[in-house]
Amino acid sequence: MTSSSSLVILNSYYDTVVNDLLSYYSSQTANNKYLQIVLSHFKTVIDYNVSDGKKLRGTAVIDTARALASNSTDESLLKQAAILGWCIELLQGSFLVADDLMDHSQTRRGKPCWYLKVNEKETSVNDSFYLYSCTFMLLNKHFPTNVKLFHLFNEIFQRTVIGQGLDLETPTFLPSIDLYTEEHYYSVVTWKTAYYTIALPILCGLSITSPDLADHPSLKSIAVDIGIYFQVQDDFLDCYGDIKQTGKIGTDIQEQKCSWLVVQAVKLLKDNDEKRQILRENYGQNDETKVQCVKAIYEELNLKEVYRQYEETARQTILQRIDEANFNCKQLEQLLKQVLDSIYARSK
Repeated sequence: MTSSSSLVILNSYYDTVVNDLLSYYSSQTANNKYLQIVLSHFKTVIDYNVSDGKKLRGTAVIDTARALASNSTDESLLKQAAILGWCIELLQGSFLVADDLMDHSQTRRGKPCWYLKVNEKETSVNDSFYLYSCTFMLLNKHFPTNVKLFHLFNEIFQRTVIGQGLDLETPTFLPSIDLYTEEHYYSVVTWKTAYYTIALPILCGLSITSPDLADHPSLKSIAVDIGIYFQVQDDFLDCYGDIKQTGKIGTDIQEQKCSWLVVQAVKLLKDNDEKRQILRENYGQNDETKVQCVKAIYEELNLKEVYRQYEETARQTILQRIDEANFNCKQLEQLLKQVLDSIYARSK
């Protein structure tokens, strides 16, 4: 989903964004060395958790603006798109810092998770709050009159938090993996991932180019479908991805996540009580032998091929939905297809 030129544009505004954030209170902290230390810490928080990564959400805003704008090289427009892109990347950073702590993850983007870097892991909770607040500081500075943008970010943030809550409480709601269903899985990932990963960047890009298109009845649902598709890929990569490419050690099995893979396994084992019992006994255990036992069942069920079939079928279904949506805007249709094609068969 990330175009190289859009990534260059996004990165070119990184220092501007950081300076905006750190200078906001500079006059009030000039004579207070302790506040200066805290702000210096927050600069490190941003650099460590936001500056790297794939930046697919941030660049998607720029891709959208460039695709829909009559003058795609307008410097003012590109700056607005880049600022909005960094707003989403900051929001993403806040989610990742909190999510890694809650999931007891070890690595993120090829380096230790932030909560493992700070002196006290609880500090990372406040750091997550800070990254979230940065989003609205930038919106207030650069889009002070665009109330719809404030509402959009607030709605998507709350949807994602609700989705995270649903994800965290799944082992309580569904104490046995026998109860894990596709219906529940798609509910979790719709709320937790799809809205802020795909819908938010596209809606941001449209807000500064073609705001009327943002209200098309099919747009948000198609964007959400692409977001679900993206999360299924993430679940697959959590188990089968190359850490050199993903930068993350998967923990879905250990954390008893309602992952797409385990949902498929439960479904395929409905008539095999013996294998289902083995899966039940070993899933959700922080023991490498048991993790490998789960993976062995995945191999027996040939879930790699099941996934490949899903990926192709889902892609064709979404392409058909785009064709049938009647956007009356070829640029938007092409953009959605470009987003979908750019994540097809991804490895990171």
